[in-house]
Amino acid sequence: MNTLACSTAVQLCHQLFEAQVSRSPSAVAIQFGEDFLTYQQLNCKANQLARHLQELGVSQNVPVGLCIERSLDTIVAILGILKAGGAYLPLDPSYPAERLAFMLQNAQVPVLVTQRSLARQFMSGQQIVFCIDADWPAIAVNRETNLSSVTMPADLAYIIYTSGSTGQPKGVAMPHQPLVNLVQWQTTQSQVKAGKTLQFTPISFDVSFQEIFSTLSAGGTLILIDDQKRRDPEYLRQTLVEQEINRLFLPFVALNHLADAIAASGQVPSQLQEVITAGEQLRITEAIADWFRQAPDCTLSNHYGPSESHVVTAYTLSGAPEDWSQLPPIGTPIDNAEIYLLDRQTLIPVTKGEIGEIYIGGVSLAQGYLHRTDLTAERFLANPFTQDPDDRLYKSGDLARRLPDGNLEYLGRADEQVKIRGIRIEPGEVEALMEQHPAVQKAVVMAREDVPGDKRLVAYAIGDLTQAIETVMEFIKERLPVCMVPSTIVWVEQFPLTPSGKVDRRSLPAPEYSRDGLGTEFAAPETVTEEILADLWKQVLNLDRIGIHDYFFDLGGDSLKVIQLVHRTRDAFRIELPMLVLFDAPTIKQFAQVIDEAVQQRNAGMMSEVRIATTDDISIADLRQEAVVDANITVEAGTVPTVTAPNHVLITGVTGFVGAFLLSELLAQTNADIHCLVRAKDQSAGWAKVYKNLAKYRLWKPSYATRIVPVIGDLAKPRLGLTPAAFDDLAATVEGIYHSGAVTSLIKPYADLRDVNVAGTEELLRLATQTQVKPFHFISTLDIFQTAQAFSAEPITEHDPLNPHEAVYFDGYAKSKWVSEMMLEEARSRGLPACIYRPVMITGHTQSGAANTGDLMNRLIKGFIELGAAPDFDMVFNVVPVDHFSQSTIYLSLQPESIGKNFNCINPNPPSMRRFVEVINECGYPVESVDHATWESLLSEHVETLDSIVHVLTSKAKAESWSYIERSSVGADQVSCQNVLDGLAETAIACPDVTAKMLSPYFQFFAEVGFLDLPEASILPEVHPEAVQETTSMR
Repeated sequence: MNTLACSTAVQLCHQLFEAQVSRSPSAVAIQFGEDFLTYQQLNCKANQLARHLQELGVSQNVPVGLCIERSLDTIVAILGILKAGGAYLPLDPSYPAERLAFMLQNAQVPVLVTQRSLARQFMSGQQIVFCIDADWPAIAVNRETNLSSVTMPADLAYIIYTSGSTGQPKGVAMPHQPLVNLVQWQTTQSQVKAGKTLQFTPISFDVSFQEIFSTLSAGGTLILIDDQKRRDPEYLRQTLVEQEINRLFLPFVALNHLADAIAASGQVPSQLQEVITAGEQLRITEAIADWFRQAPDCTLSNHYGPSESHVVTAYTLSGAPEDWSQLPPIGTPIDNAEIYLLDRQTLIPVTKGEIGEIYIGGVSLAQGYLHRTDLTAERFLANPFTQDPDDRLYKSGDLARRLPDGNLEYLGRADEQVKIRGIRIEPGEVEALMEQHPAVQKAVVMAREDVPGDKRLVAYAIGDLTQAIETVMEFIKERLPVCMVPSTIVWVEQFPLTPSGKVDRRSLPAPEYSRDGLGTEFAAPETVTEEILADLWKQVLNLDRIGIHDYFFDLGGDSLKVIQLVHRTRDAFRIELPMLVLFDAPTIKQFAQVIDEAVQQRNAGMMSEVRIATTDDISIADLRQEAVVDANITVEAGTVPTVTAPNHVLITGVTGFVGAFLLSELLAQTNADIHCLVRAKDQSAGWAKVYKNLAKYRLWKPSYATRIVPVIGDLAKPRLGLTPAAFDDLAATVEGIYHSGAVTSLIKPYADLRDVNVAGTEELLRLATQTQVKPFHFISTLDIFQTAQAFSAEPITEHDPLNPHEAVYFDGYAKSKWVSEMMLEEARSRGLPACIYRPVMITGHTQSGAANTGDLMNRLIKGFIELGAAPDFDMVFNVVPVDHFSQSTIYLSLQPESIGKNFNCINPNPPSMRRFVEVINECGYPVESVDHATWESLLSEHVETLDSIVHVLTSKAKAESWSYIERSSVGADQVSCQNVLDGLAETAIACPDVTAKMLSPYFQFFAEVGFLDLPEASILPEVHPEAVQETTSMR
């Protein structure tokens, strides 16, 4: 069975594109968001890249690695590699490093094209690695004209790796001829010529080539879509409508989800003319039929073809959708492709209606498997039906039969190879990996569809049954792509066998998805919301029993099931939910809390966007009631001393990061004994805590031992946890108070922080006014101005009163500081000499690099580096080194003219977030600034990288459209620090600019404490010993 066109291809696909450039140079070729390239622009950039590649040694059949995020550069790179004569090898950035390394080594790749954000993982390889974004200035010096091509149709165009039965993937080596044959056939069949095609498929799958070149060879526009939208059916539907897409290629699962989204919205994408599905068996669901019933001018086509041949048959459904077969045929061969249905034993063609195995011939075949001559010989056979010795057939392993009308009906796999969500998987590869685990003696992996429409990969294992399933599962997850990870593992004592001695896969028991390995006890739903969610989870996960503390992804949840569940939850509760919600709230208990909050917002007429961060709803009026100072805390007229050289000082918070540096500066700038309030069981334990914290941050000096006086107490208790006598003694001894202690949390509500952060402040005010009046120095935060209108008018000065009419603050910590400041204002009005210091983001020491690796700032830096990306927020990154803050604060506190003033301790020259990211790159870490949608997509795939602080980057403040990190953006045009500048004018104390010189010691410190690795080719200067404080033992 074959279809031979009059002639085979002469031009190659990139040459078809070049011909189109000459016909429509100004037409838009590719578009991604607001960015686009015309045909002329795309061609010029591809030509420049091609010449650069040729300078690096790329020529005919040379494999070029391509690891790049979805962007305009993706298409530029593919065209550039083909124009240079090379064959591109797509490397999915989400794949485990071990798999990527194997592909590069197996393909013997000499050159790798990537992006700055992804480059680091490849620096240890043998390839020449360059970044198409960071290195573009060097690429752009090349000429823009077309290159003279010596590439032949038989030369390689791409290498795509598919799952392999031996435990390693195999590279399908695809030449140009089959591809240009497919593209030319597609062009003749398609009613979409210069229309818009959505580029949906990852470039690591062969359908992407069809999407790209059937569009660019016909003058159309290729619309790229970011992964967040690509994976969310509702966003995908919206994109189809808003971008007026004319043609769409989708695997069946995605097609079905899109149909559900269309049904839910009631809006059919009216501009869509063609939908093409491939990759797995097409099923006509009710939603799909209903969609096309409402779109009579849109066609649905079913394509078939393994990676070893690309598309070789096609079938366009016709007639009324309600009459369509539930399992449509795969059609007839495309031009110049040949299909043979052969008996599996005799290899004799079967008659019409009989089942045979599909063998593929004609011009559509790949060269074979790269560097696998044995497997190539096994699957690519000499064609016994022709006289041409070079003519071959590919043994597909698929079964089909010919229908009376000549179309082929697909009937499944002849071997054990399976497809899950359109991705072909060799169970043997998963089995081979599992058997490397010490607990597994033998493994069998198979696809099961125990519930119609829910095909899953299930693993069975013989081995050490005492081993926890999750340990083996984690072993697999670290080494295989998500699509190849079994949904569950079933321990068995032995495998059932067929009479021939092979494993009888059909007799393996259906998995029960028991609670083994979940690590939680079953807990039934307790609220109506939890009951509804439990039902939805059961439907999506096809389970009978789910507890409210069970982890979604341990129950077999995956990215597609996330989409299903979020979609159904949106419908059930009539609220909007971001796709990330399940990563933040992965149990029914947590999810229900998010839902309840969103429903309350909706019912209250507020924005319906879900806030993942924990917030509380205490009002400004309530906070005002909290800001009450005990009437007994008073200052008698004429009793306020001027103390510039105290002999005894009390400080709180010394076991924290900032408090340690304030303590160090007090010891450096005064001769006073420093009394340190510490929570500990006794004096000795208190000593140990202070010493260990100072040593941790490289601040300890032996001379400190005689001047530090631990005071065992507790901010949360009356009289600081001291006896009345001890409290009185302390009040009579100290001559100044520095209050830095607080519970710092962006999560906890105000009520949880009140005892320490507010009541503790009041007890210290009591101490400040008892026996003798003492200057009170309070470490606050600029977060007190995080309100909906705070930075929208004139800059906030240090003289401005706190506005009681502002909107509610974002977090409980800021609220507690706001209340404390209000209490200090009241105490000031009674005569207490007090100063308030308001820092922003405090970073590490500029010389030693010592920093708090647990704080928000440093976890952000670590997350940016590990992801290789940072959100491109339009904001400043106002960071102040801890040595500058502590030195300036203690100096100002000792000046008489400072009494009664507030100090906004900001960086007067803060870098933009983009500049901050550039500085990180200058320190040797490749980090790319990406748009917010791309950033959230990265977080959804790598949420563990930023785990507990994801909410400050994505979640929105109540009734606001900004995330916490954006709200924390503080520029010199928004907040004045004039009191600080005036107070330091006669000194050499100045906040340094954020440069690589400033950040480099941080990274050295991070590496030394195991928080972050140094860059591969470290350009960081050494931190000299004399710049680091001595850390000898205390005696």
